[in-house]
Amino acid sequence: MGFPLSFLRSATRSIPAFVAAGISFSCVSARAAEPVSVKAAGAVPSKAQLAESYKKEILPIFTTYCYDCHGDGSKKGELAMDHYADIDAMIADRDVWKRIRDHIDFRLMPPPDEDAPDDVNRKKLISWIDDAVFPVDPNNPDPGHVTLRRFNRTEYRNTIRDLLGVNVNVDEILPADDSGYGFDNIGDVLTLSPAHLERYLEAARVALNLAIDLGPQRLPQRAVNGQDFKGNGNRDKEGFYFFANAEASRDFKLPPGRYKFMVRAGAEAIAKEPAKMVLRLDGVDAHTWEVRNLRSKLETYETEIRVEGKANTKVGIAFTNDFYDAANPDPKERDRNLLLKQVIVEGPLDGPLAPRPETHRRIYGERANGLTDDAYMVEVLNRFARRAFRRPAEPGEIERYLAFNRIAKSQGKPVEEAIRHALEAMLISPTFLFREEPGIGTAKGGRQLISEHALAARLSYFLWSTMPDDELMKLSSAGKLRENLPQQISRMLADKKAEAFTSNFAGQWLQLRNLSGTFPNRYLFPSFYDDRLAPLMRKETEMLFANILQENLPVDTLLTADYTFINDKLAKHYGIEGVEGGDFRKVSLKDSPRRGIFGHGSFLVLTSYPNRTSPVLRGQYILENLLHTPAPPPPPNVPQLTATGGSKKKESLREQMERHRDDPACASCHALMDPIGFGLENFDAVGRWREKEGANPVNASGTLVTGQSFAGPQDLMKIISSDNRHAFHKAMAEKLLTYALGRGVDWYDRPAVESIVSKTDAGGGRFGQLIQAVVTSVPFQFRRD
Repeated sequence: MGFPLSFLRSATRSIPAFVAAGISFSCVSARAAEPVSVKAAGAVPSKAQLAESYKKEILPIFTTYCYDCHGDGSKKGELAMDHYADIDAMIADRDVWKRIRDHIDFRLMPPPDEDAPDDVNRKKLISWIDDAVFPVDPNNPDPGHVTLRRFNRTEYRNTIRDLLGVNVNVDEILPADDSGYGFDNIGDVLTLSPAHLERYLEAARVALNLAIDLGPQRLPQRAVNGQDFKGNGNRDKEGFYFFANAEASRDFKLPPGRYKFMVRAGAEAIAKEPAKMVLRLDGVDAHTWEVRNLRSKLETYETEIRVEGKANTKVGIAFTNDFYDAANPDPKERDRNLLLKQVIVEGPLDGPLAPRPETHRRIYGERANGLTDDAYMVEVLNRFARRAFRRPAEPGEIERYLAFNRIAKSQGKPVEEAIRHALEAMLISPTFLFREEPGIGTAKGGRQLISEHALAARLSYFLWSTMPDDELMKLSSAGKLRENLPQQISRMLADKKAEAFTSNFAGQWLQLRNLSGTFPNRYLFPSFYDDRLAPLMRKETEMLFANILQENLPVDTLLTADYTFINDKLAKHYGIEGVEGGDFRKVSLKDSPRRGIFGHGSFLVLTSYPNRTSPVLRGQYILENLLHTPAPPPPPNVPQLTATGGSKKKESLREQMERHRDDPACASCHALMDPIGFGLENFDAVGRWREKEGANPVNASGTLVTGQSFAGPQDLMKIISSDNRHAFHKAMAEKLLTYALGRGVDWYDRPAVESIVSKTDAGGGRFGQLIQAVVTSVPFQFRRD
């Protein structure tokens, strides 16, 4: 029976962080989640007060340091700051003022060759812009609006796996997902086209075909391949190969009864006499076949035999007429041999039929006596809907699917067929494919608490990338999930399904997925390909991230870890001795210059060009991903630098970069990025340690825009992980919130981010505390109408 698709259809950025001050850090256990709240940071100035402050304090600073290029008739970079007559005009052009704020905060403006405000005046400017152009009410924070979003491919694959108990290779069926804000679960980019719907229907049919068996019930069968038999012969992927008279056997559990034995086999040298194949039960000959077909054309040989039955029956296949004649003129007839491909035992023939697959029984359950077809169908679909829709079905929601039963009856089909097609419709319905997040109660101040079932789904897709399990559903149905969040978060992070959090969040945040598309120069770095290091490097970083998560360590361990997880190939690549074998294991870096992710091949390869390192890419990666301080894009037509030794003057890469920075258009941004990248120059383009760059000694010293100096990678790591620890926590909070909500973090999220960071710092900066702070935050718990 088939239903048309038409019927199935109808049935159904950022707050900057780099120059933040260090915060005291103590190791305490993660505390229980507090009720959702954001403490006031002080009285919010009125618009009149802000306007007065602008005239007396802010405008003079802008006039002194900015108006030479961006005021008084000048509009360098198409920006005229004196164009804004009042605060309302600034609010109407928030995108521009976001860039102004970031340039001031990141010390990109004024340029290095111009007078610049001191730290006190910078902070005064930033504070005023925040209060005037990006005002927030800490006592009534805006949870933001999340676009209704469909599953991405990973979420769909995992949800089908946990819903139906089958694995479907959806990458071969569904189109690839777009990304936004660095992640592929962002609602604004997860559109649904007619092509998507067709593909989702195909995926649903493939999954249901694997999970459901509506064919005739068969007798129980036990199938064993030839290579799984034991005896004197050769076992390989072809099967069990007899090259002399011998027996191959295997124990079967066979209750008393009559059985059909089916043996798939072939032979060689059978022209004069076929090969003799004997079935033996517990060492006694039970049946003999003459194998007349070649092993290139396998055939099945059958017989029925009564078995008395015991704990184990030894089923043997024997070859009894071996023949060898080297003088035979036909080389194909010189050596008679036998190939055993497979043995299938069916029965007992007089016993009960085999039960349906467990995946089938999980869906259909047991039908009570006297239950009508419609009542049975509603019972099955209600049970299925509770899991598929991540909430109980609403009144009348299931009854509309009874139309499938009417069609089935008109075609003389059973109700099980109708249920099968109703499930197809449910699996392409918006309620399944999209993550609904309804609110409860009356919306106050434009925001509304999401329901407990919506909270369960948010939590589950955040940490597991799949549907809520039975425990989450039970708690949410009882209205007790919120009061048990700390325990549930701990349970979920300890579950194997939390591996999805590492592969999906860390894999995208740290760009580990991109390693498969990174290709260092094969001529310069042959061992990178000979040892297939790219997947090993990704695994190293994932294992460190997972270790920090599972052990509930401080999140900045990602930057400071004096250990890593490597095997012999990575150890050899890094120059670490004493590691043998292909298994990954925890290795101390106590005597190594490597620390945390800055010493990982994954990070170092991702931030290099095919033939050389790139201080710019490395600095930019750290700023954007670890300190959430993105630099502006480069101006157009900037020439590429040559590899070491490629210039006529044989300049080092650092010397070329310093000459490049003499360009005023490049100086500001490079002053922010380059020192960080130069601090890692001891690592080459594939992550190996080096003391020289070509013929030039490596100079890994530098000074950050904050004035902090360092002499090499370890000094740089200490500065970033200690003096900028708060900045790293803030960056992680924003990345996690983006991933958890499926939307970008915006200016109105500032109170939530500050609350998350404050709670994380108070909890010793531990990963579990950061996760709890995100889950109990206003944006995670509430929705905006």
